[in-house]
Amino acid sequence: MRRRITLAIVFFLPFLCMAGKLPIDEEGKSPFVSVAKRVMPSVVNISAEVIRVPIPEFQDPFFEFWKKFFPEFPEEQKKKSLGSGVIITEDGYILTNNHIVKGAEKIMVKTKEKTYRDVKIIGKDPLTDLALLKIEEKNLPYSELGNSDDIEVGDWVMAIGNPFGLERSVTVGVVSAKHRTGINLPGGVSFQDFIQTDAVINPGNSGGPLVNIKGKVVGLNTAIQVAGIPGNTGIGFAIPSNIAKEVIKDLMTKGAVERGYLGIYYQEVTQDMAEGLGLNRIKGVIISQVVKDSPAEKVGFKEGDIIIEFDKKEVTFSQFPFIVARTPIGKKVTVKVIRDKGAVLLKPTIDKRPSEEVIAEVERDKKVWLGIEVAELSSKEAELLDIKEEEGILVVGVKPDGAVYGYIRRGDVIKKINTEYIRNIRDYDAVRKKLEKSDKPIVFLVKRGKTSRFITITP
Repeated sequence: MRRRITLAIVFFLPFLCMAGKLPIDEEGKSPFVSVAKRVMPSVVNISAEVIRVPIPEFQDPFFEFWKKFFPEFPEEQKKKSLGSGVIITEDGYILTNNHIVKGAEKIMVKTKEKTYRDVKIIGKDPLTDLALLKIEEKNLPYSELGNSDDIEVGDWVMAIGNPFGLERSVTVGVVSAKHRTGINLPGGVSFQDFIQTDAVINPGNSGGPLVNIKGKVVGLNTAIQVAGIPGNTGIGFAIPSNIAKEVIKDLMTKGAVERGYLGIYYQEVTQDMAEGLGLNRIKGVIISQVVKDSPAEKVGFKEGDIIIEFDKKEVTFSQFPFIVARTPIGKKVTVKVIRDKGAVLLKPTIDKRPSEEVIAEVERDKKVWLGIEVAELSSKEAELLDIKEEEGILVVGVKPDGAVYGYIRRGDVIKKINTEYIRNIRDYDAVRKKLEKSDKPIVFLVKRGKTSRFITITP
């Protein structure tokens, strides 16, 4: 049987190659050989030599004991971050991930020929997890950023980087999907529009290029984890090169990225949601909250509005944050929303996106109450946790210093608070606003797995 299979492969291999099914040229060589030779000299090893991070006290139950008797016991530790980067200009600009250089006191870049210790951080953008570095050198080998919009699912791609410190390693695969969002990443990346690939990516590959068959950089390898699964699972994510181009331009000229701001929180319109709202088709994004004093509030956006068109552009969930971000600050735009099954036109003036500290404060006000972080049952978190409930609100996180810690868990579905039934985020926010200043016991009805239980919390 094995012999027959082998003979079949040998017989059909030339025909498959001629049909373009396998990337092999007339001489029997893979075109990836020339791609690797062209791109590898531009790939660098990045070492963030010193990062100071707090030592988590929960790692050692005797931490307090040691600290009491040894006050000089260090409360910070040094950590080395290893990753990859790609030289994108001949005069030494290097593109990498923000999470590689975050908090770094000293950065070292190693090319094939030389090690650079005087590395400048030109700018960082945590929202896309991109960073731009600079080394003082001329006539460096560099790789050109391609057009990531041109790639299609099934196209061959090559990932180059330094996995586990193994310099300039090459893996090959295909584009598995485009426009991936909702990926659960450490530290969070707000602006997600990932290319998914099965080219093997491991720790140390982050910041390295994902290149097409022509040797153009179409993505920057960024993540391999989904829902906390460690190691390579055959699913990797890369930031599209077209996103990187826009970020690089701002970092080079301003040192930071300026973005347009509307002032809403929104969710994807799912099929079930569309059916429940009586929509003819799945389209746009639905507003879950309007931020106070924002451009959206000033012109009358409401929770439940479905945005289907923004500044003459059709709205999709993955592209919406980028459409708003690219809109010039101060521009008045026309936004088409569906409200009560009818179309409404609103004309907000786009503002400058506030600092991340201000955004984080709004996020805390919006999501965290008694230490509970929640999401709709239609969210990606619910899908990842395999929650099948139709009504309620999903607990996606619990803060260690919150009142519910130890009682309510991630994955619980809140069905009722005191006497109020909780069907969705609106019900939850309404009850939260009533009770957030209360010092009386609060009774939660939560469903955990197949079991429901009442939990009483004293704020």
